[in-house]
Amino acid sequence: MKTALLTLLQTRICIGWVSGPNTALRRGTQLYQSNDYNVVFRPSTETDAFDSFKLGSARVHRYSDDSTTDDTEYVMWYHGRCKELSEDKTLPPLSTGRVGRAKSRNGLIWEREDEGSVDADREGVSLGLNTESWWGFDTAHLGLGQVLMPMATPSVRAEGGVYIMYYHGGNFDETRIADYLDEEKAANVPEGATIAGMKMKIGAAVSQDGTTWGRIEGEDPSGACVVPFDRDDPNVDASLDFPEELYCGWPEVVVNPPGEGESNPPPKDRDNFFMYYSTMLKDTKEKAIGFATSENGFKWTKKGICLSPTDETLDSMGCARCHVVKKAHLNEDQQWE
Repeated sequence: MKTALLTLLQTRICIGWVSGPNTALRRGTQLYQSNDYNVVFRPSTETDAFDSFKLGSARVHRYSDDSTTDDTEYVMWYHGRCKELSEDKTLPPLSTGRVGRAKSRNGLIWEREDEGSVDADREGVSLGLNTESWWGFDTAHLGLGQVLMPMATPSVRAEGGVYIMYYHGGNFDETRIADYLDEEKAANVPEGATIAGMKMKIGAAVSQDGTTWGRIEGEDPSGACVVPFDRDDPNVDASLDFPEELYCGWPEVVVNPPGEGESNPPPKDRDNFFMYYSTMLKDTKEKAIGFATSENGFKWTKKGICLSPTDETLDSMGCARCHVVKKAHLNEDQQWE
């Protein structure tokens, strides 16, 4: 399968559309100025909402439902951080927290789903903090990676299908802040300063409706299915010839469809799923993209680092938060097709 890796900077949820250089749009009772014309979804104005402070990692599906006459429906999953978590200075200053969901008919005007999952730890949340397993990897904060949807065709939902969500999270275990900095920056950090929730791991959850999710226990004792490669970890194969990692996060998962001449459905012992994730290398402190494969989407085999920084290029300072496009190529105008 031919793929292309695109490094992304995820700061706001927006689209590239404009109606004029000095446009002001009124939505509800709030006026939005021209400098944020392309923002279609922003933190909740409800102070006690799970996403009242930051948003991130929007994953949007556009499809029709073969049981209705409606043309299209857009569904967005995203993670958000509340003001309560933002005030916890022991956690990394990310947009991660909990996962929510919103819907739209045109991809521009979005409405949050307030009901959320019945067992989430907060109202309006699809996947919340793990409050059932104190030893879990996702008890402090979690962030969205990817959502794979059940399909009858590429744009029609299959009845009775199962959604799979890949996410990353951290717990309250503390690690040294200096471990994530180069020597020059580490020298400016107080000796013994620590941070919680940075040794992130990757997990999976499943759902029949895309709203209520159940965690899938991975092979790691923490419940994760992909963990940082650390030779000091007794649960990993220390003989592997991989660089050691400080965290695993922001998983991007794609299905590897049957190739020409292969049976459909493909055999179970085939690499049917590819995962690309963000990590930081323990020795060099470089941000890089790791790679793993799976037969069933739940049990993963790590394959090492597939993309690392290159000097004097656009990613010389690090590679992170990738997006994978199947069979993509650059055209003459340097645009992806």
